[in-house]
Amino acid sequence: MVLRIGVIADIHCGPDLDTLLGSRAPILVEAFLEAMSRFRPDCIVDLGDRLNSVAHSQDHVRTRWVRTRLREAGVPVYHVFGNTDVRALDKEAGMAALGKAAPYECVDAGGVRLMLLDTVDPAVERVGGAVGQAQLAWLAGAIEDRETPCVVCCHHPLDEPPLRGHRYFERHPDLATVRNRAEVRAALERTGRVRAVLAAHLHRTGAAQIAGIPYVTVGGLVESAYTGSEPCGAFALVTVAHERLNVEVGGLEPAHLSF
Repeated sequence: MVLRIGVIADIHCGPDLDTLLGSRAPILVEAFLEAMSRFRPDCIVDLGDRLNSVAHSQDHVRTRWVRTRLREAGVPVYHVFGNTDVRALDKEAGMAALGKAAPYECVDAGGVRLMLLDTVDPAVERVGGAVGQAQLAWLAGAIEDRETPCVVCCHHPLDEPPLRGHRYFERHPDLATVRNRAEVRAALERTGRVRAVLAAHLHRTGAAQIAGIPYVTVGGLVESAYTGSEPCGAFALVTVAHERLNVEVGGLEPAHLSF
């Protein structure tokens, strides 16, 4: 069993907003697609925050653009909701634009079950998020449904990432991660089938291991706060192989993570 996943996060397409250079998103998505042509993934996962949100009509157009552009890679593309994705668009409109059947869902790919969580269930103060009780019950059942390895994909991190030096979340730690993350982690740890958790939101790459599960946070595509005013262009090449997880992070802050 080998599954290759191309991961992109925090595209923030739209007008520039502080250090989020949304106007650079098109050229950085192009660079991501070029990397995908070399990596040849089985699928692509977009970890949310596709937008520098403006208003319903503009957000809808940009959401459709992200979906259309990523599908040009020629492989299945899966999306999760981030906090900026639901500011001006409701989830029904977002799902229609993204071809999602539900706010949270699972798909089976290459012998791995991808769990696509909704961590704005509900959103918290427009930035943070949580996982609702109905979704938690669904998650436990979906993991136990069949004896296959699982990779969890979500926008807000589920681990306990260090926030010292973060331009925003050092001052707002309660908005940096899933509010009820310990409860979610308990569900993930119950069966021993979860091979990895992939998240975003912090705009910088990090990793941890809790109860044997690797938690990887992928840096943001257009964040410029940590890369000398140039957008980082971060993306990840993830390979899930038997008992191994390999993550190659591209962009201005490359990294190699292996578990």
